[in-house]
Parts: sequence; structure tokens; C-alpha cells
Amino acid sequence: MQDIGNKINNAGEWVYRLLILNFLWVGFTLVGFGILGIFPATHALFAVLRKFLMKKRSVKMTKDFIYYYRKDFCKSNALGYVIVLIAAILWIDFRYFMSITSFGMFVLAHFMLLFFVFSLLSLLILFPIFTHSELSFMQYVKNALIYPFTHLGTMILLAASLGLYYFIVNQVPGFIPFLGISFPCFVIMKIILPTFQKKERKVKGWFKGQNDTRIYY
Repeated sequence: MQDIGNKINNAGEWVYRLLILNFLWVGFTLVGFGILGIFPATHALFAVLRKFLMKKRSVKMTKDFIYYYRKDFCKSNALGYVIVLIAAILWIDFRYFMSITSFGMFVLAHFMLLFFVFSLLSLLILFPIFTHSELSFMQYVKNALIYPFTHLGTMILLAASLGLYYFIVNQVPGFIPFLGISFPCFVIMKIILPTFQKKERKVKGWFKGQNDTRIYY
């Protein structure tokens, strides 16, 4: 019974954290007028979630959120919009090739669509990588783009989890204002973080040969 009570308390504590983080994300996205606030707020959200998941003792949600938001404001915007630009180019290429009535162009268009989907997955992975490791700007971009190809099993699990979340949100849309962003970000970080830790323990893989100095320990 005590174990059940502890699990209920832990679940309630996480719901509280996600509620606060969701409101912080919305508020600080608006502070940045949306277009300049969305990526710094997302980075700050992942950074605080990471601290909780790694069981850091001193996590002050609002204070930490503001710290990460301000500290990496410019860099998180630059990283986010580089991936968005890549995705936009791939989408434009897909639409262009689909407009040409040729079997070769049809095949090429669907390759572009596949790469477009992977670029969107890269955007999901970008901020967990950014919060977990200190790399150069281009290494962040490169690792975010490579990760979906080298961790297909993880990406399938992630896609299935987010698909289930999307189904729940469609059934219960009142869920969105309270946990609409923080909950899927929690799911992403919960799934992705162990893969980073596993790679670090093996001291190889896609972090090998890079200056992987963890900055939020």
C-alpha cells in the first residue's frame, strides 16, 4: 500500500511540475513575441525536464526556466530556425517534384518527403541534444539530423507515443491548455535521455570524437 501511495504522490508531483512548465512555456513564448520566444522557451522546458529526470536535488522551476531561456536565447533560435529552414527546403522540393509528371520525379519527390519527415524528427531531437551536451553549432545540427537515422527503434517508439498523445488530445481537447506542450516534451525527454546516457557509458557512437562536456550537471 505504501508503494502505491508513493507512486500516486510521484504522479501528482509530476502533473504539478508539467502544469507549471506548460504555463511558463506559453508565457515566455509570448514574451518573445512567439516567433522569437518559441525555441528559447522549448530549450528551457527541456533543460528543466532533464534536471528533474536526472534527479537533480536543487531544481527551482521558474528560476531555472528563466536562466536557460535567457542564457541560450540567441543560440536556441539559430539552431531551431536552421532545422526549420532545412525542412522548408525539403518540403518545397517535394511539392516541385510532385508537380512534374514523370516517374523519376515521383520517386525523387517521395525521397524528399521521407527526408522532410526525418527533418521534423530532428527538430524534436535537437533540444534534448542541446540541453544535454556542449558541442559546436554545426555539431548540434549534424547530430540532430543524424540521430533519427541511427536510432530508428527509438524514433518508432517516440512516434508511437506522440501518436497516442495526439489521439488523446483529439478526444479530450481540454487537455491542451494545461499540459499540451509540457507533456509531449516530457515523453520525448523520457525516451531520448537514456540513449544519451547509454552512449556516454560506452564512450562511442555518434558522440565519439567530440567534446562532450555536459553543461547542466
